[in-house]
Order: sequence, then C-alpha cells, then structure tokens
Amino acid sequence: MTRVYVLTTSYPAHPGDAQGHFVAAEVRRLCESSRVTVLAPGQGRAPLADEQVVSLGGGDAFGFPGVLARLRQKPWRIGGAAEFVAGALRWLERAPTPERVIAHFLLPCGVPIATRSLRTRSAALEVVVHGSDARLFAALPLVRATLGNELVRAKAELRFVSSELQSLVLGSLPPEPQRILQARSRVEPCAIDVDGALSRQVARESVGILPSSRVAVIVARLVPSKRVDVALEACRRIENLQTIVVGDGPERTALARRFPEARFVGHVERPLALTYLSAADVLVSASLLEGAPTVVREARALGTPVVCLAAGDLVSWAKHDQGIHVVGVHAPVYCPSGHGASR
Repeated sequence: MTRVYVLTTSYPAHPGDAQGHFVAAEVRRLCESSRVTVLAPGQGRAPLADEQVVSLGGGDAFGFPGVLARLRQKPWRIGGAAEFVAGALRWLERAPTPERVIAHFLLPCGVPIATRSLRTRSAALEVVVHGSDARLFAALPLVRATLGNELVRAKAELRFVSSELQSLVLGSLPPEPQRILQARSRVEPCAIDVDGALSRQVARESVGILPSSRVAVIVARLVPSKRVDVALEACRRIENLQTIVVGDGPERTALARRFPEARFVGHVERPLALTYLSAADVLVSASLLEGAPTVVREARALGTPVVCLAAGDLVSWAKHDQGIHVVGVHAPVYCPSGHGASR
C-alpha cells in the first residue's frame, strides 16, 4: 500500500472532538487505500481508526479558538509552535520516505516543515490551504516571495478550499512563482462527514426543541472575525425566532450579556453540534472571512437552509443550491417557516 504522511496543526484528540474534523474526514478516506501516518501537535494522541498518529508536542500553541487567537492571548506560546515544527522535522528526517505528503495549512505544515523535509527526497507534496493560513501568508510581504520559491522548489501541488483563497495567495506572489504555482493549483473543499447525524425530528427531541418552534443556529468560534454579534442582531429582528449559539471563545460573556434572549450552549462535541445543525430551521453566518465554510456544507448535507453574507465561494455555491441564501447581494432575505419548507 502507498505510504502517506499527513501533517496538520489541527486534528481530533478523541472521537467526537470537533477540532480538525475536516482533516480526520480526509484521513479516513485515505486509509481505504493507503497506510496513513498523521503528525499532529500534543502528547499521547491515539488513532481514531486505521491511521497511525504521532504526537509532536507544542500543543499549547494550537487548538481552540485558533492558533492566532491563542498566540495573541499568550505570545509565549510561539515556543510551542517552534517545538512542533522542530519535532516534525526530526521525525520526518528519520522516517522512511513516503510516496506522498499532504500538509494541511500552508504555514507551518507546508512551509517550512514539508518543503524542508523533502529537500533530498522524491515524495509528492500536496499543500492544503484553508483560510487563516492563507491570510497570514498574504500578510507577510517580506518573506512571502521566499516562501513561494520554497513551494516551487519542492514541486508542491496546492489545493485551495476556495477560489477566493487561491486568488489571495497566488495574487500575493511575484509573477514567476505565481505562474508556476498557478499551474500546480486547484480548488477543492475538504471532505465532510455527517454520517450518524440524527434526523430533524429526532434531533429536535434530543435537544429539547419543540416541533412548532422556529429555530436559528449559529455555529462559530466566538471571536471578532466571526461577527457573531451581527448574526445575533439579524436573528433578533425576526419575530418568534429562537436562536441557539454553538461555540465558545473570548466574546461569549459580552455576547450573552448583549443578547440575553439567545441560548449559548458552548463548545460541544461534534455529534452534538451536528444535532443542533440538523434540528435547526436555518443556519446563520455573518462572517466575511470564510473561504469554503465547512459548517455551511454540513448544514446543507443535513438539509438545513443557510443564510449568510457574501464570503469566500458562498455566492457561487448559492447559484447551484437554492438552500443557500446570500444576503447583501440583491438576494431576498430568507425567513424560516418553522416547518423546514426547503428541506
């Protein structure tokens, strides 16, 4: 079988953990045809299924509510990130050469870890660019040309989860590496997995939502970039609409004080988050910094309509999916009926 190494700064610590679940969904598919080893931060990680998981330390720098937020809270956590990078490079130096390396997140898994570790090896390299990593890359004018050249030298294939992120990263590069990497790039959202999610009726019963209730769900990290306050303000203006916020973060206390009518359930295990998505009449997202939001794709896979702003590829998705309602681009505002009319 093909040997594949997956590098990621985000991966579930246990079954049901929502962290990095999109990476885990792809790993499950890879395991069907390959021997997969996942390199992730933390200590004492156990496999979720058929993969091998290597714990590389530095876990304090990564995790909820995101690496950038964690570093802003405690800048000394950068030492944990350095520990993870050094641990990954040491492990890859000793490990057998794989046929394929997949690096989730452009920084630091793609560059410098994967590009440095493959300098003397012939493994195929795919770098998956998700969102915050793309924006960080584009915000580094002094080094992004060097990083782009590293990707060119490593013959990296770039997979962007949205066309917006592809334009952002490639557009920030000088002409020559831009030309080369453009030819090696494609747009393909990450895999999602909603297997085992409850039906709408059973989901509502399990979380105490009455059949007649009209319910909007917001699923997000409670950080400024997610603009949860904007989503809550929009929900507040719809009469008899119950709003449930799934997620946690530094803004939770202020949001709960400002929107006492909303129900905040905090950071929950992934099966419960899917239950709330399935039970809802509508998912509401006001973030403008999204490439290919996983929660939107999960909601649609469960049959739940979505109301969102024009972020990332959502406008193009809405052209092919009548259940995605983009507001602010001359589109009508969706109002949940309470009976899941579009489901």
